[in-house]
Amino acid sequence: MTRQKLREFEDRGLCGKTPFIKRVAPHFMEKARHNLLFSDAARGLSNKEDAKKILGLPEDFSAFDWVVITAYYAMYHSALAALASIGYKSDNHTATIIALEVFFVRKKLLEKEFLEKLKQARELEEEYVQKLRYARRQRETAQYGVTEETGKDAAERLLKNAGAFVNRMETLIQHIAKTTL
Repeated sequence: MTRQKLREFEDRGLCGKTPFIKRVAPHFMEKARHNLLFSDAARGLSNKEDAKKILGLPEDFSAFDWVVITAYYAMYHSALAALASIGYKSDNHTATIIALEVFFVRKKLLEKEFLEKLKQARELEEEYVQKLRYARRQRETAQYGVTEETGKDAAERLLKNAGAFVNRMETLIQHIAKTTL
């Protein structure tokens, strides 16, 4: 079923084998690390009253919405880096998650828990595969929503998951590089 869904995305031109993409895998990972750093900085700023004062921000200033947004994108870009390392390109968030499962989880190169971390952005159905999807939904709420407040606890939990996810993608890429030499 999952392979069939991926084929549908491929047929629509939203993902597929693209050998040249391997060259940009390190750039995706760079962007992931950059997003992770920014997410942590936004979290720190939201928690530090003295920093808010120095910057002339109101006492109630909070950037937890941006913690969620950039933590999600750290996960997403590191997932793109992993796919690029095998010559696969994705232009769709859902296709990216499905491709991770097809190419890495099912081949036992990536523990399912990390895919679940990615999927958690949408639902908490599967233990860790859910973390990107959940992050995605939280990112969308934080980025586009005007009535829902993104909570500190949710933002900090997602940032922690994002750090673990990005580190695991980096390890996966290193493993792929070693096995393809």
